[in-house]
Amino acid sequence: MSERQKKTETFIIKIMNQQNSTWQGSVTWVDEQREQYFRSALELLKLIDGALVTKNDSEDTCSDKG
Repeated sequence: MSERQKKTETFIIKIMNQQNSTWQGSVTWVDEQREQYFRSALELLKLIDGALVTKNDSEDTCSDKG
């Protein structure tokens, strides 16, 4: 039985403004040097979750082939 290893991802989060009881700013993926702007804390969480899910899915696909 194979044991899944959890990979890590590093993000830099810049909060530029607080409006309507939430944050606006940018998140940068350190490994990919990619920056994305967000308009709410919920959108920030969705961006981070999406990055981790995408990364884990692609790693699972690669490990299934090998």
